[in-house]
Amino acid sequence: MEPLSSPLLTKTTMISPTPALSIAPAQVIRGVDRLAEAGEAIAAFGSRPVIVGGDRTLKLIQPHLQPIIETHQLKANWANYTPDCSESSLEKLQQICADHQGDLVIGVGGGKSLDIAKLLAYRTRVPIITIPTSGATCAAWTALSNIYTNEGAFLYDVGLAKCPDLLILDYSLIQTAPQRTLIAGIGDAIAKWYEASVSSGHSEETLIVAAVQQARVLRDILFQKSVAALSEPGSQTWREVVDATVLLAGAIGGLGGHSVGL
Repeated sequence: MEPLSSPLLTKTTMISPTPALSIAPAQVIRGVDRLAEAGEAIAAFGSRPVIVGGDRTLKLIQPHLQPIIETHQLKANWANYTPDCSESSLEKLQQICADHQGDLVIGVGGGKSLDIAKLLAYRTRVPIITIPTSGATCAAWTALSNIYTNEGAFLYDVGLAKCPDLLILDYSLIQTAPQRTLIAGIGDAIAKWYEASVSSGHSEETLIVAAVQQARVLRDILFQKSVAALSEPGSQTWREVVDATVLLAGAIGGLGGHSVGL
């Protein structure tokens, strides 16, 4: 009996490779006072963390992280990223990480500190945990870092191999930030719809369409809830707005990336 023959079995199909996607962090922990409860999750990634942030943020976060460091016997190095999220700062941080034999990077703060922490982890090939301290940025979520001059002027961005290994969104910590930072985050998140609709509203690619439509949903949520949220910091509506500016805004970037101008 002759073997069955089928074009599906005999024909070789050449499939063009597609770029790797990194849409979301591997794990997200969110809630009130969740950082205090995240010790085991943090310690699972390493025992010699390099904690990256600005002067004020490191002072703010130390009382929250120090009990975790002591309980889990971590050997931490607190590293200031100044003068900016720049090439010279990155070089300094890489040396700090090497000298400390760091096996984990924890980024704390706003966009620039999270961006340089993510890039440091990428360059040193260690896990990255992001802990945002305001609702003004989606950098805690995305697989992207922006690089600036020492004076703060934008230079270029770097696409990373993956989103953070762990994102800890502690509403209690976010609430300590000035309200103007959340207002800035709301404005930036609303702008994503206008950027996406102009740059990619015509696209028929599934994930780009999804990103554009999610940007519209993000805009609508913020139009509906922002006023109430800002009048009641810490309320359920306020938390939903923080989720929108930090998490949903980041997810849009993960789906669409540069294609939707995010």
